[in-house]
Amino acid sequence: MKKSKLIILMLSIAYMVILTSCKQTNDPIITADKVDKVVILVKSENEKDRSWEAEDQNFLKALIGNINATLGEKDENTQNFDIELTPDQKKYDYKIDFYNNGEVVQEVEISQVNKLKIDKEEYTIKEDREKELNSLKNHVLSVVR
Repeated sequence: MKKSKLIILMLSIAYMVILTSCKQTNDPIITADKVDKVVILVKSENEKDRSWEAEDQNFLKALIGNINATLGEKDENTQNFDIELTPDQKKYDYKIDFYNNGEVVQEVEISQVNKLKIDKEEYTIKEDREKELNSLKNHVLSVVR
């Protein structure tokens, strides 16, 4: 009985090691060559919801670059939108849907002041990345109507 428990334990450990080594190490954000459109939605408590669609590859690259910068990744396509946000703008809910051939391939949500959610993975943006987060929010606000 002890021998079978030991074998099961060893197999379980081996399985966990294999799963850990197979985990994807790709960046969490999609690349611009895998998307052909973005739809942006900004919601606030006091104002009308605003949205915008874009298919321009340069815009897509810059937007993805700003998301990567917020996550601490270097991206040559990052654009700095260094404008002070109002306290309300910091609290808006931002949603960015990336599409390829009419299908949503990635969803990005910014809410709760410093939370970034990519698909189902949630990231807390620390103070050292607040400038990049505010730049991303400004980028989105600069295009929505």
